[in-house]
Amino acid sequence: MKNLRNIFLVLLTINIVFGNEIEKNKILNIMVDINYELINPKKQDLDIYFDYPFSYNLEDQTLFATNNRELKKIFKKIRKGFKKDYSYSDWKKMNVKLLNNNIAIVNAMFSRLNKNGVTYYTGAAMYIFRKTENKWKVFSITPLKPYNYFEFD
Repeated sequence: MKNLRNIFLVLLTINIVFGNEIEKNKILNIMVDINYELINPKKQDLDIYFDYPFSYNLEDQTLFATNNRELKKIFKKIRKGFKKDYSYSDWKKMNVKLLNNNIAIVNAMFSRLNKNGVTYYTGAAMYIFRKTENKWKVFSITPLKPYNYFEFD
């Protein structure tokens, strides 16, 4: 009986670990999808990837959005600060921490590239996800300096 209990505990632990890894991979895939979605601001269907209310947390202020239209305005405002020859952003590092079954944090480092494929900016940001209707969605982004990037244990 004791052996059966130990086998059950091992199987349960393996199931939890693999389940967490599957959830982390789902979130990383969403991060890649978000990156491609934000390349073309006119074709954005942000409701797929973002949950409301949404916050974008700058050092001196927080921008809020309660719907797709407001969120597009936030991203348009952010893009105005990009160089004119901005082409796309590329993820350099991403690390996911599941806080519970419905909240996760992604610490991400990225580079912005120009039309010649040359990196002109490297940054980092914390993306906070909420699982709603069995889908992971971002509800908060906080930009960081790249030297503040860290990996979760």
